[in-house]
Order: sequence, then C-alpha cells, then structure tokens
Amino acid sequence: MFSDLIIAVARYETRLPWAVPLFVELRAMNEIRRFKLVFLLETLGCLEAQKELVEVLDSVTALGLLDFLDSPPTIRIARLRHYKWDFLDFD
Repeated sequence: MFSDLIIAVARYETRLPWAVPLFVELRAMNEIRRFKLVFLLETLGCLEAQKELVEVLDSVTALGLLDFLDSPPTIRIARLRHYKWDFLDFD
C-alpha cells in the first residue's frame, strides 16, 4: 500500500537544479516506508511551469536519482480558481 509524499513546488522553483542530497534523503525515507512521490506545482500559468518541471524530473530520472521508487512520480497542478485551489493530476 502506498502513501503519498507530496513536495510543493512554486512556479519560480521549477528551473532550479535539484540538489542530490534531496534524493538521497528521499531514498532513505523510502527504505523505512514506501511512498509514492508527488510534486504539487503551485502556479497560475500552469503549462510552461509544468513543462519545466517535467524536464527537470526527466533529467533527475536519467541520472538514476529516482530509481528507488516503485512507480514514477506524479505531478499535480494547484491553481487558483475563484479564490479556491483546484487540483489537476498529470502522470
């Protein structure tokens, strides 16, 4: 059984290089309790930010930093809709 580990990412954080220590810590956490990794992208203009985040995750995956996961990470988009947050799922 999976439980989700959600990492919130702001629009301006999608271009930053991902630090290897983050994935070392995630690997250690996953050894203790398996989880499904979810990135929650908080943005108003979701298409460009989603593309940037997908590119970063593809790079991280190519480096083997996510090979400890049982399934690929999920991206969820949170966007403001009439003063409430609306969540969209992208796999």
